[in-house]
Amino acid sequence: MYIAESMSWKKERLSIDNAEEQDIFEASGSVNLENANTEPNTEEMPNEPMAFLQGLNSGNLMQFSQQSVLREMMLQDIKTNINSLPKLENHNNGDYCFGMVLEEPPKSHWMFSVPLNKLYIRMNRTFNIDVKFRIKMPFQPLNLRAFLCFVKDVSGPVLRCQNHLSTDAIKDNLSMRESLLRCENPNTTYCGNSQGKSITERYSVLVPLNMSRSSHQGGGFIRQTLAFSFACQNSCFGRKETCLVFCLENMNGDILGQQVLYLKICTCPKRDRNQDERNIESNKRKLLSGASEDEDVDEERGRKTRRRTLPREVKEENESNDSSDIHPLPTDWDVSRTVDGNYRLVVKCSKKDQLLEGIEGMIEKTAVAMLRSPQNLKLRQHANHLLNLKKCAVKLS
Repeated sequence: MYIAESMSWKKERLSIDNAEEQDIFEASGSVNLENANTEPNTEEMPNEPMAFLQGLNSGNLMQFSQQSVLREMMLQDIKTNINSLPKLENHNNGDYCFGMVLEEPPKSHWMFSVPLNKLYIRMNRTFNIDVKFRIKMPFQPLNLRAFLCFVKDVSGPVLRCQNHLSTDAIKDNLSMRESLLRCENPNTTYCGNSQGKSITERYSVLVPLNMSRSSHQGGGFIRQTLAFSFACQNSCFGRKETCLVFCLENMNGDILGQQVLYLKICTCPKRDRNQDERNIESNKRKLLSGASEDEDVDEERGRKTRRRTLPREVKEENESNDSSDIHPLPTDWDVSRTVDGNYRLVVKCSKKDQLLEGIEGMIEKTAVAMLRSPQNLKLRQHANHLLNLKKCAVKLS
């Protein structure tokens, strides 16, 4: 089972309230308004909006707010805020603990890759996914909106190809026929058009959520199963990378939570998943090999620097008349500083226990430093290197 919590998908073992609107009027130049109690005011209207509003009585304000031009401006502003391009990020802005749960059955016609957070599925095959959220006061009806999006071009609408569109058996429902994403749940509404780019205008499915279904987890959670399928393949639009975006919305269209699932619709899900995961591992090995080559170069530079500076350091120590405190290091030991300012230690241990104790001591010191500076990325990398070093030391015979 795979669960999409606030940031990523992970594997799990089976066991309208209308907001008050504030009208803001901004004016410049001169306007003649008819006052109900006095003669028409021919003075020039002040440029300051608040001074202008304070000079109006309720009758003039009501008359001013009903002008069609200003109403169009206000509606356009609201529409601009709602109809925005999608952002491919996971969030829970509404504090509903919104998430999606995937249960992969045995011998399934779809596959899920955990390291890639990607679903591989065949065309016209249905897969089940559960929407999970927490009940929050005050109660309000909630919907789930799902739509397809290109990963590298969020403004481009994902449309069906003419090949599959011409052979589609659905004739009576035009919106469903043109939508690449299909939902098998009752009461599903197909939204959008072929020119839509924003969230509310592009092709999407809107499913009302049942607030009476409880989850086995308890704690006021709701869990509802949805069934989706796809009417085209990635090869139909140039094999572009796509993702499936799930939005938890209220009746006003406000997005309360969002989860992104990367997607590939193909003829052989298992083959494509394995191939993509192998490519990821290959890229990781290349990066590691490149990093090791850089370390070898740094080490060589450090040795050259050490050869130049070591006699000077010994000379300075001898001049300070503290030669009695200097003990020569073994030839296979090394303490030096690299060109980039880091410190390098090479030490030889006669027993494995001594080696592990030394590594564990460095890990403890690094952990304390991380607690003091949790945002320090270099400390995290150093801690990971030490943990890998301990694993390698444990495997030594």
